[in-house]
Amino acid sequence: MIKILDIHEKDFETQFNILLERANIDMDIIIPQVLQTLQDIKQRGEAALLDIVKKYDDWNPKTFDDLKITEEDTLSAYKNLDPKTKDALQIAYDRIYTFHAKNAPKGFIYHDEYANMLGQNIMPVERAGIYIPGGKAFYPSSLLMNAIPAKVAGVREIIMASPTPHNHINELVLAAMYLCGIKEGYKIGGIGAIGMFAYGFGDTKWSKDSLFSDTQTTSKGFKKVDVITGPGNIYVATAKKLVFGEVNIDMIAGPSEIGIIADSHANSDHLAIDMLSQAEHDAMASAILITDDRKLAYEVAQKIDVKLTNLARKAIAQKSIQERGAIIIVENLKQTISLMNAIAPEHLEIVTKEPFLLLGEIKTAGAVFLGHYTPEAIGDYLAGPNHTLPTGGSARFFSPLGVEHFCTRSSLISFSKQGIAKLATPCATLAEMEGLEAHKLSVLSRLNSTKK
Repeated sequence: MIKILDIHEKDFETQFNILLERANIDMDIIIPQVLQTLQDIKQRGEAALLDIVKKYDDWNPKTFDDLKITEEDTLSAYKNLDPKTKDALQIAYDRIYTFHAKNAPKGFIYHDEYANMLGQNIMPVERAGIYIPGGKAFYPSSLLMNAIPAKVAGVREIIMASPTPHNHINELVLAAMYLCGIKEGYKIGGIGAIGMFAYGFGDTKWSKDSLFSDTQTTSKGFKKVDVITGPGNIYVATAKKLVFGEVNIDMIAGPSEIGIIADSHANSDHLAIDMLSQAEHDAMASAILITDDRKLAYEVAQKIDVKLTNLARKAIAQKSIQERGAIIIVENLKQTISLMNAIAPEHLEIVTKEPFLLLGEIKTAGAVFLGHYTPEAIGDYLAGPNHTLPTGGSARFFSPLGVEHFCTRSSLISFSKQGIAKLATPCATLAEMEGLEAHKLSVLSRLNSTKK
């Protein structure tokens, strides 16, 4: 049975702090192994990638071309979808696209009182690498969630990578690639995919020949990307952490998790299956319910046990519930909010009589699901907002994947003659205070020009 904690128990503080430490997967243990693999990819390129696929995916590609997913494969998979599945994918695509289009960042320009022009320019990155898990299960929904905001941003080259055990890739993932218009994909996962994205290999360096030719030269190898997004296991998360700076990343996401705030008006059947919906993801996933209703707490615990019996992924979900799940009993809803803000869950369901009254008090959550008819699972597929979310308490400083992750920002500055005349002297004063004489002279030299 899932553990039940009472806020009045003597060891509650200790038990609750253990829950808060759920993200402290000891990356230190595997960092040397991950770093060694990344360095091998950096040094040996194609050969290292082929060795990784042979070792972990149990098939034997001879060249890098063998890892490529063809456009014919994606088109064929899409055409072969049954109408019901094709319709579901399209509904998800349209809803996710609509949400992210509304959320796209916009640049701006304004003029100050001296007629200086100031602003910000928003530009898409050139190449984005999206990683889609595929070892234990296949996630076409993750492909939609990562590719669509990149498309909205205007990214020209979106490249997908996913592990393919025994050289088999899920037909739904291929169909989702076609639907998203992704023309470049690779059958490689884990550290190999992250290293390929981050470092590239082969003849991909800039050449001055491009300045003297109207035709774009083709390179042999793989050109590194600008940003890597997408979830993965601890090896993927560690690899992303280690390559950050070489490229940008979305976040370091860990196992899935759900937090639920519920009162006596909640349906215990709904709460039990909602908790299991996250537990079945991964044995390291966590599901935490906080309620001010003792009777509800024990009902949910019992129903979790009953529903586990017939669950297809019972072994995974059971381990998650037993080792990382919890039901916490408190005195009132104010305490539920305080504890949940400390947990900062990836997904938060508020299942109370008046959920919107609590929303303003929630400070840390990746996504918030309000009311009795909003299961977290609807957000995994087609609600619209992104399901790539901060985990392990990182909602305190990370945000959901969005269009902005595929963009860069440039500041725009254009001073007028009047503007430099008014502001050069105070600027020079600040430069002199910092002991940077050339800065001071650079600004003051413009004053001579304004007097002519």
